[in-house]
Order: sequence, then C-alpha cells, then structure tokens
Amino acid sequence: MDWSALGATILTLAVGALIGLVPSLLVERRKEKRELATRWDAPLYELSVEFASTVRVFRHLVARMTGAPDPVAEHDRTEEERQRLLALLEQIRLVGDERVQRAARMVVRHSWAVLRVAEGHEDTRAAEFGGVPPETRLSTSLHEFIRAVRVQLRVPDPERIASDEPDDWPELTDGQRRFRIGLPPR
Repeated sequence: MDWSALGATILTLAVGALIGLVPSLLVERRKEKRELATRWDAPLYELSVEFASTVRVFRHLVARMTGAPDPVAEHDRTEEERQRLLALLEQIRLVGDERVQRAARMVVRHSWAVLRVAEGHEDTRAAEFGGVPPETRLSTSLHEFIRAVRVQLRVPDPERIASDEPDDWPELTDGQRRFRIGLPPR
C-alpha cells in the first residue's frame, strides 16, 4: 500500500471539503443576517400604517370638534384616538430604529398641540417651533415619520414622498387648476 498516495488523496479530500464548506458558511451567514433584518419589517409596516391612519382620523375628529352638536362626545372620541397614538408609539419603539421612534414621538407631541389649540388654548410651544401652527407641525412630523419608516424598510428613494397637496405637484402648477385639500386657497 502506497502511504503517500493515500495521504495525498486524504489531503485532497480535506481541502475540497474545506473549499466547499467556507462558501456554504458565508452564504448561510448572509441569509441569517437578511432574515434578522427583515424579521421586523412586516410588524413595522403594519404598525406604521395603523399609526399614520390614526393620525388622519385624529385630524378629522379635531376638525369636527369645532361647532359640533355634542362637543364633549367629539372631544372624547378625539382623545381616544390620541391615546391610541400613544399606544402605537410604544409598539413602534419595539421594532423601529431611533429615527422612526423620534419621528413617531414628534407626531404624538404635535397631535397634543393640535388638540389643545382646537380646545381654545394657546399653543405653548409656538415659539419653540418658530410660530409654525400645530397642524402644519403635525403634517411635517408625519411626513418625517413616513420617510424614516421608508428608510428602515429599505424602500427605493425613501426620502422622497409626494406632498399631500396637489398644488405642490410640479405637473399641476404650470397654469393648470389650483386647488387645496380641505384648506382655503392661498
């Protein structure tokens, strides 16, 4: 029996196994990282949709509070939605990165200011935000929240979202009709 031939064969088999094992381990590690990164995508997406929808409902309810036949009932419904925002914020903190969490917190903060102003109180944070009305601050913070979520979800061109107002769309500003959604003309 030729021991050198046997040793060469065993060495060749060992090198071949090692060559096959290393890429497999690297591929497996990449798959694992990708799975970990995407594991929270679905819950974040669902919470974010619910959070943004709750903001829209909240804004609608605040607008209805003024001149409502039963202002107490309208206020209670509005406050329920605001409390729902707070609960969603806590859930977002579990799956959102820091930017998403901060943006959601600012949405909740500005929703409180919108409600206070609708109740007839002064905007105590007006100076802090350069006199920008709470409703505008709420819209801006909601857009920042949406952008932050899009970044975390790895959406293509995540920082670019369409304006809520068609008047801000370039294709509608060149002498075409001007309109605003729910706001008086500029």
